[in-house]
Amino acid sequence: MLIDAALVVKNVVVLRQSILDAFEEGDTISLDLADEQPVDLCGLQLIESARRQARAVGKTLVLERPATEFRPALDAAGFLTDATAEDLQFWLHQGPAQ
Repeated sequence: MLIDAALVVKNVVVLRQSILDAFEEGDTISLDLADEQPVDLCGLQLIESARRQARAVGKTLVLERPATEFRPALDAAGFLTDATAEDLQFWLHQGPAQ
């Protein structure tokens, strides 16, 4: 699922619905985030919430590519503070394969 809209608060409602629709169509959703995509805390929270919801209902959410461009925002928001190996694998594709 290509996400080429900015991952920012003003787009979260539309992106949320797109992700929910994608979950209706399959058990695994792969998010393809555009290069140099703007992101804010709401965008990160949307992805993390979708990831957690997917896990809760037995589905999987993955990022097609590491979100290395998001690293400053992830660090600033505390997403990488005491991150688990699973968190690092999800966001940065570090550690064991997904």
